[in-house]
Amino acid sequence: MTRLSGTVPLHQAYILLHSRHSPRNFPSRIASPLLVALRQRALRWSALVNVAWIPSNSVAAGDAPFTNDTEVYSLLAFARGRSQLRIPSVTMNSLDDACATLHDYMARPLVRVVHPDKVYLYVCTHGSRDCRCGEWGSKVADALREEIRKREETVETEPVSKGKGKHPRIVVGEVGHVGGHQHAANMLVFPYGEWLGELRPDDVPAVLDVIMKMKQKQQYLPVDLAHAPLLPTHWRGRMGLSQDEQIQLCSDSDDTERRT
Repeated sequence: MTRLSGTVPLHQAYILLHSRHSPRNFPSRIASPLLVALRQRALRWSALVNVAWIPSNSVAAGDAPFTNDTEVYSLLAFARGRSQLRIPSVTMNSLDDACATLHDYMARPLVRVVHPDKVYLYVCTHGSRDCRCGEWGSKVADALREEIRKREETVETEPVSKGKGKHPRIVVGEVGHVGGHQHAANMLVFPYGEWLGELRPDDVPAVLDVIMKMKQKQQYLPVDLAHAPLLPTHWRGRMGLSQDEQIQLCSDSDDTERRT
């Protein structure tokens, strides 16, 4: 068992409000009325809410100055045993409608397997909240993009072996404070719901290798105790598990490794 396991609060969903602003430029405390209002309502679903940024059009982003009553975000939600939910535009005026959609989403029956078309990696780069997130988070996010770029170039120049399939689509985003900045760099992996910590640029190849292996096999990792941690040495926890369950799962994984 690592000292990282069990450091993720119990939650059944994670809601991301996408902005045009990088967390590297966020103030220490985000003064967003919409974020505060949604966090209050999300308590009923045991959901965490955060502000994120993706430097591409993979997820459309709203132009959301935090102190402006007209702030606009696009929303992407991931929940235990469900496919992702996307809402193109959320404002204070449309928050009731967005919450009704989220309520219906959380009420859907659980499914055993979800085959995502993309894997989203959100690295905390909220440097004004803690300098360690700014330093290590930014380095890891940049390293992820560079490593993916290199691998995509390799795939484009080399013939694809029969049965290997297409290079899996991985989207690298950045996110505001997730908690546990002493564990920077922190990364959230969706739709798997895994939380990783204490990452460094040198860890990036190993992180991508294990994610790509699962994606190529079309494996969605259910958020339960039947599946080992994604990357045990950096595993903080998993969406849908209590902190005690996270610690037990990591301990069981360590015992299994020692027996093999």
